[in-house]
Formats: sequence, structure tokens, C-alpha cells
Amino acid sequence: MAKDETDNIALASAYRLLAVGYRQSAETLNTTIETRSDGSPARLTAIPIYFLISHSAELLLKSALLKRGYAEGDLKKFDYRHNLNSLLAALQKKGVSVTPETIFLINGLHSQHQSHALRYSVLTDNGQKTFWPPLPLLFAMLDELLMLTRISTQGI
Repeated sequence: MAKDETDNIALASAYRLLAVGYRQSAETLNTTIETRSDGSPARLTAIPIYFLISHSAELLLKSALLKRGYAEGDLKKFDYRHNLNSLLAALQKKGVSVTPETIFLINGLHSQHQSHALRYSVLTDNGQKTFWPPLPLLFAMLDELLMLTRISTQGI
């Protein structure tokens, strides 16, 4: 195995591990929030959960791309930095199938993740609509993305 491939596997594993940690933290916080009848949050105390889920999705997409030959430097380029839509498109160009539900959720999370709205400005962005889908849908999305990063003996 070439050094770059080994580096990619190590970095992909680190991203995967961080993503799982963020997801577990979101699940812990999820036990304490109030939700509406449709499963969306009833209070702004859910902001950290959505931030953790968005960042977990970014890391899982990057992990899946590293596993499929993308170089670390490529993922640091502006086109991919915090850009969930570009990361997803790159993964799909590699021939990876992603469900329509996951595509919808990533598209919904994309702009608030890329603009760092959940970190800095969600409370002050006048006119910006925050994407608050029901959390069970987001956890299912993360499950799907996690499966794209699993260890394989098939070479992918």
C-alpha cells in the first residue's frame, strides 16, 4: 500500500471517529430537548444538536471521499471546505449511491453549515430560514453516511 493511501485511511478513520463522537453528543442532547408534534425542535436549545449533526455529516462525507482516493489537500480546497453539497456531489461522481432522503437533508443543511450560521448568527440572521427537520431523519442520514465509511476488504 502506498504512503498516500495509508495516510488517507488514517485520516478517514480519524474523521469517522470524530463524526461518531459528534453524533453521540447530539444523541445525548436530543434526550433533553422539547419537540413539536412533527419532531422538529420547539426551542432554540436544539441549535447545538443541529450543529453537531451538520459537522458530523461533513466529516463522514470527507471520510467516504478519502476512502475512495481523494487527497487530504483536495478536501481543504475552498470548493469543499464546509460545503456539504460539493462533498456529496464529489461522492456521487465516484459512483456512490445516496438515498433521495439523505440528498434532501444535506441540501437543507448545506447553506447554514457553509455560512456557519449555527455557530454564529442563527439568532440574528433576519430573514434566514433555519432548517430544522425532525431529528430522527437526521440520525438516519448519519447512519447512511456512516455506512459509506466502513472498513472494506473489497478495496473500496
